[in-house]
Amino acid sequence: MQLGEERDFIIRRWSDIVDLDWYILLPTIVLIIINLLLLKSAVFGTYLSRQFFFLIPAVLFGLAALFLKISFWQKNTRWIYLANIVLLFIVLLKGASAMGAQRWIDVGFIKIQPSEVAKIAIIISLAAWFVKHPLKNYIDIFLSALIIAPPFLLIFKQPDLGTSLAFIAIYLGMAFWSGASVTHLLVVVSPIVSLILNACGAVVLNMGTMQIHNKIIELNITLPFVLFLFFMIIWLVINHKPWESPWIVLSVSSIIFLNFMIGFIRPILWNFLQAYQQRRLTIFLNPESDPQGAGYHIIQSILAIGNGGFFGYGWQHGRLTKGSYVPAQHTDFVFSIAGEEFGFIGSAFIVIMFAIILWRTLYIARHSNDKFASLIAIGIFSFLSFHIFVNIGMTLGIMPITGVPLPFLSYGGTALVIDLFAIFFLLSISWRTLPRKLF
Repeated sequence: MQLGEERDFIIRRWSDIVDLDWYILLPTIVLIIINLLLLKSAVFGTYLSRQFFFLIPAVLFGLAALFLKISFWQKNTRWIYLANIVLLFIVLLKGASAMGAQRWIDVGFIKIQPSEVAKIAIIISLAAWFVKHPLKNYIDIFLSALIIAPPFLLIFKQPDLGTSLAFIAIYLGMAFWSGASVTHLLVVVSPIVSLILNACGAVVLNMGTMQIHNKIIELNITLPFVLFLFFMIIWLVINHKPWESPWIVLSVSSIIFLNFMIGFIRPILWNFLQAYQQRRLTIFLNPESDPQGAGYHIIQSILAIGNGGFFGYGWQHGRLTKGSYVPAQHTDFVFSIAGEEFGFIGSAFIVIMFAIILWRTLYIARHSNDKFASLIAIGIFSFLSFHIFVNIGMTLGIMPITGVPLPFLSYGGTALVIDLFAIFFLLSISWRTLPRKLF
């Protein structure tokens, strides 16, 4: 099969079904069954019937991804991107609110969360861009980053910090696959590192104070931040040899100056976050500092997982989860139910199912003979791996609470639709672009 050539996807006989990529499909089915079992245990099973209902549109949209040719998505990238932006603007103007966030569009019988849809829309948009514009320098990186900037800002405004961070993970994975070097990616993430490091460690220089919203803010420079800037300078000089061109000198100087300014105004940027977001991002470092407040979620989740031991208490017999001690156990902290009821064995089995899906996704991305399809696969890999790592880490107390759902396991209609859409998209790529059949 020639590059870019697609075979039709029409299931005519049993062998066509067997030829589906079961390395992807079977673990997904297993995880969905586990999801239904966990929701039956969570909050007395009140969300189980709703999740059954959500499976219907999830499968239908998944079949659309399976049967439509990959070229369809590439040809309609512009309209997909524009529709995504329009939906996010609708949320901003007339969206439904809950728990201090405005993230949903209420269509009467159901609420749609466009920020979840945006993940697939951005993957498709970036893939189409990178096919035509492989990354070769910082200008290419800047132009490609502009694609995610509008949806990123609109989603951050909702506020939805977790999905905003997922966009960064998706971009980094796809940028690397498109040709960006490690140095390029280091420069891309360096402002975020500067933000974090100038909030840590000992203060070595006080640059004064300023007042924002009747609040006095200290403008400090910390030791970890200074060391990181020093590392950045050495790294950029070694890799770019600025003495060879005045343009390289300008570029390196601009990168260092940008990082310094981002780190310097970190206290100002920090205050753009909601108070609860600030607590969520920092409380995991010491949840015992507020055991009845911001740290309660993490403490109860860790206790529930530890309480399960090696074999667990058994399905629907979790003491902390059945007692409703673990908040948000049907959404963000669903993994804590698995830890208490299925123990280490069951939790490890879930992780293995995720690992098989991620391994196969990476395999599809590497062996696909279509560049657009390969980029789609690596975007899905980045999206899924970010959600899995952050969510499970969150329940174990090693990652901040960002509201990132666990794919296939967390309750939620739009999230389930998008997760299955991504899986069926991978099945389509495997069917159409891999050079040989699975069996």
